[in-house]
Amino acid sequence: MKGDNLSRKVTPEVISKLQEILGAENVNTNEMDRMLYGHDLAPLPKEAGMAFKNMPDVIVRPSTPEQISQIVALAYSSGIAVTPRGNSTWGLGGSMPTDGGILIDMASKMNKIHCIDKVNMAVKVDAGCTWKNVLEACEKEGFLVGSYPSSFPSATVGAWFSTGGIGIGGYKYGSAKDNVLNLQVVLSDGTIIETGYDKIASNMSGYNLTQLFASAEGTLGVIATVTLRIYPRGIIKPLAYEFDALRDAGAPINEITRHPSLKPLHIAWSDYNHFENQRKAGLHAPEVKNLILITLQGAEEYVALEEKTVDEIMAAAGGRKVSDEIAKHEWDERCYEFRARKVGVGSIPAEVVVTNEHWAEFVDECYEGYKTMKMEPGGIIGMVADRSTSMFMPYYFKDDESLLGMTAFAYNFYMGDVAAKYGGRSLGLGVFFASNLDSIHDAGCVSTMRDLKTFLDPRDIINPGHLVCGKTRFGVALDKNLMGIGSAMMQSIKKLLPKNTTFADNRQRFHYDDMEEEKEESREVEYGKGTQ
Repeated sequence: MKGDNLSRKVTPEVISKLQEILGAENVNTNEMDRMLYGHDLAPLPKEAGMAFKNMPDVIVRPSTPEQISQIVALAYSSGIAVTPRGNSTWGLGGSMPTDGGILIDMASKMNKIHCIDKVNMAVKVDAGCTWKNVLEACEKEGFLVGSYPSSFPSATVGAWFSTGGIGIGGYKYGSAKDNVLNLQVVLSDGTIIETGYDKIASNMSGYNLTQLFASAEGTLGVIATVTLRIYPRGIIKPLAYEFDALRDAGAPINEITRHPSLKPLHIAWSDYNHFENQRKAGLHAPEVKNLILITLQGAEEYVALEEKTVDEIMAAAGGRKVSDEIAKHEWDERCYEFRARKVGVGSIPAEVVVTNEHWAEFVDECYEGYKTMKMEPGGIIGMVADRSTSMFMPYYFKDDESLLGMTAFAYNFYMGDVAAKYGGRSLGLGVFFASNLDSIHDAGCVSTMRDLKTFLDPRDIINPGHLVCGKTRFGVALDKNLMGIGSAMMQSIKKLLPKNTTFADNRQRFHYDDMEEEKEESREVEYGKGTQ
């Protein structure tokens, strides 16, 4: 059957067949539900509905890889778009349909932990399982997972692997792709394949199919199960150091990354805006300026040696070690970076990576970006990804319903452009940044990727429009040139508009200033003001 003869429509007959496969209770065509499943963490302006058919025609909830296989095979026969979705904790349109079709809800029922293999140190889980559930199950057995996202309470395993995620623990144990031994994947025609081995080291012969699906953003197949490496836990000890200016931490961070034997589990930072805004929102936050969190893990005697070395490096650079209580608080709160939005505002980060040698310079660029784009700073947070790279997530507040809120995304484009000047780039592609593929890689590489997509998905049904720039309803592809023009226009418009003041306006509206004064004394008692 040729691609141009496919109906690509979800007909009543297709719905009936889906009900036969899954049971009627697991096939949902309710309009309100479909609307909710039409976007991810980032609220979309109404114009997005004009550009794409972002509302799925039907939502399905499979329980097994075999059911996923039957769903995809059915879609393949008619050329219907298939969008796999976890809990959609991302904000770049990675799980947003572009051509309606079938949305596979992986989180509702494909969320089981199958086994923890303590001998071979691996855990096998469904792709829709949350990282929190995996972490808790492994820690009960004395193990930890190599790396996981800061959104781990709700983020799902398969979805984060599909983005090639940078996360907590990655500095020591590698990124998402480095910790996967095996995937069970459903290809576009419904074929189920195993990409590696569950119980054998992944130093496999032949093509590394596991790595093929890393960072593919769900465009080459639907990941059904994931087998992850796990590691002996030992102890976990967070350390925290205060700096008067965030950029001053650049030199000691680079010294740590170049140290031959230091290997922290996690290195992260938060600036003064981050803590001030939490306090303004009536939340508990330590009385510090700019904080560097360095978390060590392993055998107690080795952790003690690493702590001594880190103390010396930080002290030499002017860093003041703060109490263990504050360090533990920041480690425990590592998944609540944006909690100041409880004031009733939207909060979005600009996720970019840059080389560590430019760490301090890029801190300055983040602050300059807030001024240039008239943003209301949330805070500059981020983490060191590896010995050469850091991920910055400067975030901002916005009103999702206003014109200012809709144009606030210009800051993300702006910071991506600035990162490129320092050898970096924006993180992630999804629908909104699919055109970045042409900027990140050379033309030959991109052409090979798209040829591979066409070969593995000849009818273009798996997440169409994500890695391969999607066409709008009007047949216009959102390629590098068009998105470049759109980015420049949005940045120019944003610079002409008034400054964002959503956070301050909502604080005043809901009297958060009064709440802050009442809680000042209790915070001083809880955290203290001295340094260790």
